[in-house]
Amino acid sequence: MSVKNQHADYARMESVWKRCEDVACGQDAVHAAGEVYLPKLKDQTPEDYKAYLLRATFYNAGWRTIAGLIGMLFRKPPVVEVPAGIEDYLDDVTMSGIPLHVFVQEIAEECLIAGRCGLLVDYPQANVTGATVADAQSLGLRPTMQLYEALSIINWRVTRVNNQSVLSLVVLTESAVTLKDEFTEEAEIHYRVLDLFNGQYRQRVFRVEHDKDILLEEFTPLMNGKPLDYIPFVFFGSDDLTPEVDEPPLIDLINTNLAHYRTTADYEHGCHFTGLPTAVVSGYTPITDGEKLYIGSQAAWVFPDPGAKASFLEFTGQGLQSLEKNLESKEQQMAVLGARMLEALKRGVESAQTASIHRVGEESVLAAIAQVISMGVTKALGWFAEWANADGEVKFELNRDFYPAPMDYNMLTSLIAGWQQGAYSYDTLFDNLKAGEVVGVDATAEEEQAKIANAPPLLNSPALAPTGLPAGTSATA
Repeated sequence: MSVKNQHADYARMESVWKRCEDVACGQDAVHAAGEVYLPKLKDQTPEDYKAYLLRATFYNAGWRTIAGLIGMLFRKPPVVEVPAGIEDYLDDVTMSGIPLHVFVQEIAEECLIAGRCGLLVDYPQANVTGATVADAQSLGLRPTMQLYEALSIINWRVTRVNNQSVLSLVVLTESAVTLKDEFTEEAEIHYRVLDLFNGQYRQRVFRVEHDKDILLEEFTPLMNGKPLDYIPFVFFGSDDLTPEVDEPPLIDLINTNLAHYRTTADYEHGCHFTGLPTAVVSGYTPITDGEKLYIGSQAAWVFPDPGAKASFLEFTGQGLQSLEKNLESKEQQMAVLGARMLEALKRGVESAQTASIHRVGEESVLAAIAQVISMGVTKALGWFAEWANADGEVKFELNRDFYPAPMDYNMLTSLIAGWQQGAYSYDTLFDNLKAGEVVGVDATAEEEQAKIANAPPLLNSPALAPTGLPAGTSATA
């Protein structure tokens, strides 16, 4: 068996993941797939099909939905708590210039597109036996995170060890670029195999040449001088961290988006042929072979037979209207399936209860993805910190407050009145103001009090003391 062997679930889902990736990439990727998404019409020549394809436009509701959902996930910054020893590393977790918050956005994107991706926590290999942490850092040795999309994780295995399910094999594809000459780069596929060999974590890198697996590299990663008894690789799904494969969360929207694309192609094809009037001449026999009749103000047609007639064929009927209605119907379906930003705004004000019902399904899927990403990144940061020999608590929590809900006037008045009456402290009031988005989520009570103290006095406000608080009160009332 070759290193290229695919897991049965990968073989089953590969075309589905590719479909989702193409839709997310947009019109160029969908057009490049040709007949995969837009079959030829009957007896259509290659030239006619090329024109048919070029006339088709792709209305990318899929990516608009994904971008909107990512914006909702990151509407507020995530909560990140890590040991001080790795705080600086979070500005570049990949060693390629990508900070943690951008890296997590890429994870969220893959979870929404394909419903699956993987994260490998790795450490550069070097001969640093007996070196201290400072020595390793001076050599540029530090843990990194690498993201693998669904199409790059071709095989995996889970085995039972001490009555627990343990990830024992992962096979990843990578694109390795080599210089063919001074000006030409050449890419080839490498296969990175992560496995447990005799209970120890091992990495191997292969390339396949003439159907033979060629081993390029083999090593046993060490953490603080010792081999690992687990594979530091975490799967992200749409609802859990297991390698099990589920349908992409937006697959129904993706399929409807492609159906809309095919209908658009037929509509544009119909408009092209029916929108250009066709000249019809009857009762006239060409005087010479190959005679041409030219249309325009500088050309005149003189027919010897007075019974000859010339006219234009023009399109009539309801044919294209049915296609227009079909397109509108699919756009509404996409709105219901997740593309809420495509849905026309209602003329009236939607009640809070109705809005909540409309959004509950969307929120539940997004909340599940937020929870999975939070758990997975927390797990990976734990390995990251351990590999950096940094002790301390690790926490990563994505925002789950997806919709802005500013505090209304009545609630704000009631909160201030309760605080003024001594029912709770200023800090409690301030926390509620942050939750109600009256003040920024990153603001602190101390910073806000400093701003109030430095602000000019308000006119006609004798009830306010210089600190900005009602006279006779303090920030800890």
